[in-house]
Amino acid sequence: MTITTRAGKGSQLTHAELDTNFTDLRDGVSLQVPKTTNTGIKVDSLGTPTFGWHDLLGSLVTDPDDANRAVYTVYQTPVRQLLFIEAVSEAFIGFHMPHDYLPNSDIFIHAHWSHNSTIVTGGSVTFKFDCSYSKGHNQAAFSSSVPISVIQNASTTQYQHMIAETAASVSGGSGVQLDTDDLEVDGLLLVRVTVDSNDITSSGAIPDVFIHTVDIHYQSTGVPTKQRAPDFYT
Repeated sequence: MTITTRAGKGSQLTHAELDTNFTDLRDGVSLQVPKTTNTGIKVDSLGTPTFGWHDLLGSLVTDPDDANRAVYTVYQTPVRQLLFIEAVSEAFIGFHMPHDYLPNSDIFIHAHWSHNSTIVTGGSVTFKFDCSYSKGHNQAAFSSSVPISVIQNASTTQYQHMIAETAASVSGGSGVQLDTDDLEVDGLLLVRVTVDSNDITSSGAIPDVFIHTVDIHYQSTGVPTKQRAPDFYT
């Protein structure tokens, strides 16, 4: 496909040339974008364009031989979900850094959760994610786990879908966040998920909470990398 243009300012295309251009654009092209890092598709072209967000998805896994595992319990009959007892129950999840990850951008971990009580009056829940990370392709060993926590107020509505989110990384890292500068395509993030503190208030028994899934928000370039292995962008 060749788009017809005019070099001279004010020089008009013929009707036939304009029709051909519109037809070619309508029918699609083999889009080419730069292979270099930090290039890709941005959103909000009329405002301040920036790279958009995607979810890294995974499924919570429990070890059947673990006495402290979160247990599938009736949530909305007949649906069962993982019930977490404060400072006891645990589950695990792993995340693979995708090839459209925007290098040197922070990631945000979040828990989708709720309770099924009708008598909650307030309070909060603190979620904890013990995270160990390593680059792939024989570049590094998995790090010691970093404890990342987030607290969120509980809803007084039964089954209300809540999302508790916090930054999982920062440039340079910290005692409670991973180092954004280490994050890279094909890296792996291994996570232990627990309820660190259940401070829900209730007019009766304090309910345990259900964690439905844990995901990561990451900024995306919207395009894959040129190479399968480092350097991904050459």
